[in-house]
Formats: sequence, C-alpha cells, structure tokens
Amino acid sequence: MTGWGQGWLVARREIRERSRTRGFRVSLVLMVVVVVALVALPGLFRSGDTTKTVGVVGTTPLTFTQLLVAQGDAADTGIEVYGFDALPTGQEALRDHQVDVLVVNTRTLQWRDKTDPSLQTLITTAIHVSVVQQRAAAAGIDSATTAELLAPVPVSNTAIGAVAGRSAGDATAAALMTMALMAAIVIYGNLVLTGVVEEKSTRVVEVLLARVPARALLAGKVVGIGLLGFFQLAVTALAAFVASIPGDSVDLPAVSGGVLAWVVAWFLLGYALYAMMYGALGSLASRTEDAQNVAGPVSYVMIAGYWASLFAISQDPEGLWSRLLSLFPATAPLAMPGRIALGATTWWEPLVAVALILAAIAGLVMVAGRVYGNAILHSGATLKLRDAWRASQGSARGATSTQVEKVTQMLSTPQASRILAVAAIVLGVLTSVVIFALTRDVVWSLVPLLLTIGAVRGLRHRAGRHG
Repeated sequence: MTGWGQGWLVARREIRERSRTRGFRVSLVLMVVVVVALVALPGLFRSGDTTKTVGVVGTTPLTFTQLLVAQGDAADTGIEVYGFDALPTGQEALRDHQVDVLVVNTRTLQWRDKTDPSLQTLITTAIHVSVVQQRAAAAGIDSATTAELLAPVPVSNTAIGAVAGRSAGDATAAALMTMALMAAIVIYGNLVLTGVVEEKSTRVVEVLLARVPARALLAGKVVGIGLLGFFQLAVTALAAFVASIPGDSVDLPAVSGGVLAWVVAWFLLGYALYAMMYGALGSLASRTEDAQNVAGPVSYVMIAGYWASLFAISQDPEGLWSRLLSLFPATAPLAMPGRIALGATTWWEPLVAVALILAAIAGLVMVAGRVYGNAILHSGATLKLRDAWRASQGSARGATSTQVEKVTQMLSTPQASRILAVAAIVLGVLTSVVIFALTRDVVWSLVPLLLTIGAVRGLRHRAGRHG
C-alpha cells in the first residue's frame, strides 16, 4: 500500500473512532444549540409591540393626529394619541408612563428621560406637514393641491460597500469568519495534540507503527480530525443559516460566494499547517499537561499573527505590511481572507500565497514526520525538539552519506548544472517580480537577480570543471 493509502486508512480510523465518541456528539449538539440560540433568541425576546403613546396638550392643527397616525403606519409603528386639558395633567401622565412623549402646543416635545429619535422624527414630520396644510388653506390653496405637493417621495437605500464589486457585509463577515477560523484551528489543532499524547500514553501507537510509517500516521491523523472538524463547522453554519431565515432573528452579515470559498480554503490550509506543528510537538510529551506547555509557543504565534493581521489590514489593507502578512505562510490564513473581502488583492496574490503555504505544508510534513517518528516511542520526561530531531541522525549517518555522495555526483554533470541554472534563473526572476510588486523598489528587486547571476556563474564553472 502506498503512503497516500496508508494515510487515508489512518484518517478513516480517526473519523470512525472519534465520531462514535460521546464527546464528539455532545460537542456537536452544544455547538448547534449555542449558535442557534445566539441567532434566534434576540428575535424571540424582542418585544413585538411597537405601539407608541403620544400625549397632546394645548393648541394643535386639526390634521395633526391623523397625519401622525399615518406617519406611524408608514414606519410600521402604531401610534395612540391622548389629549389632556392642562399641562400638569399631561406631565403627570408622562411621569407615570402613561404616554411616551408629551406634545405641547405643537412646539415643544417633553420626554420622561431619554429622547426617542424615531418617535421624534414621526412627530416633527407630522407637525411640519399639518402646519403647512394650515398655512396653505389660509392662502387659498385647496387641500387636494396641498396633499399632492406634500406627498412623500419613495427613497430606497442601497449599501454599496467600501470596495466596488464587494457587498457591504463582506468585510464584516470575513472578520467574523477569520476569528472563527482561528478558534477552529486552535480547537482542532489541540485535538491532534491530545490525540497524539493519548495514543502515546496508552501505547496504541506502537501497534499502529508496526503497520504504518510515522509520517503517514501523523498525516492521516491530521486529515481525519480536520475532516471531522470541517463537518462540525459545516453543520453549525447550516444551523445558523436556518435559524436566521425568520425575520425576527438577528441579522447575519451577507457574504459573497467567492469570499466564502476563500475563507473555507484558508481554513483547510491553515489547519493543515498548524495541525502538523501540534502533532509533531505532541509527540515530545508523555502527558497532556506537558503537551500544552510544549505547544504553547505555536498558539502564541497564531494569536500574535491574528492581531498583527487585524491591525495591519484595518490601517491599510493594500500596505506593505498587510501584503507581507498575507503572503507569509504562518499568517496568511489569518490575513488573506480579510484582504480578499476588501478587494485589496491583485489576482496573483492569493495564488502566490496558496503556493507558499502548500510548500510550507509539504516541508513541514517532512520535518514533523521526522520529529514525530523519533519522539513518539519516547517515554518519561518531555523530549526536547533538538533531541528529537537528532535522535536518528547517528544511526542513519552512514546510509545518508552514501546517498549524499550519489546525489552530489549526479548534480555535478554538465546536464544537471544546466537544469539547475535554468531553475535558478526562473526562481530569481519570479522573486524579483514579487519584491517589486510589493515594494515598488527597483534596488531591492535587483538583489535576487544579482544573486542569481552569481549562482549561474558558479554552476557554469562547476560544470566546466567536471566536463
């Protein structure tokens, strides 16, 4: 069986075993219940009665009450008007919560404590219209003409967003989903961490290593827990969407399909990157308590990267720091979704960031696999990362030196030197283009080209010497 097949076999085992546990089912139910409650409860507890009571005292135009009720109906607000013979009586009713506001001679609005802006707007509009009608009638203008002149003009509201082509809720949704992304990476990364320690403490890993290589075992564990975590998040997001459908629920920010797809992609990439770190560091410890201490620096780096990305993007999403943070593999999952939502990226930046983080994940699989394989069978005190890396170096030095000699001889041929020269030129040009696009600095963009020229000359000299 190939390494991919062995890794998938381990992933299926993780999914099967963890999905049957009570903890997984309880956590899934709790996540759904909490999210549905946060979305639906505000609408349930919101009072459905929007009726406002208005007290009137003194002289008022004849059409004031009718206009005020009509204004309330247009704003989906019920209005009840009560008249009072004297100002002290109306003020007493206001203090006793019998009315929300007292209109005195259609010139003064008296409130119990705080002003209600929406009700104030309705009342002042009704006063203005009624007074205009009264003056128009005194000027000899018939009521039909006055009503036509004062007819309300329908005005629609449209939020265009901060960036053309992006909805107004894209930035908010991306910020919320990035926060949820970081929390999910921490939660499911710690599941990988504790899972490694549990298998190590119960010696189950010894049985697994007899059939599966350490690297495939770690990769399969990361994939299995990641798929299970993605399932949990998908079910929770679906429950939140269903709960938000009723009109009385909390308003969730709208997000375009493209932004949502990028957020999902960066969750998968970010989880794969950090879960490999958690798995490798978990193999250094023999107890869960020790594992938390060993993996602490990874969490600190992630939190620091999140706040740095949030600050940089909020200040200038197209600035140098925002671009660097969105391209650096450790911070790209936390910075790039926000920049994409704000439309602050060029077409090639997300692609380059994905290529860089995929390269980082591939390299981390090699490094983490070696650390995991050397440390997973260690028992007792917590093993240092340096010791885990060097654990098999002495035993493998003889075989490795032979392989190195063969590789050196192969790379010394003229044909191999030409291939390496072409690869160096391509890499140097691409690096110069990226640096110039980020900094607009010609001097710094020339540095990779100069280094490439030196490397190519060295390869040509080497090829001539062995030719």
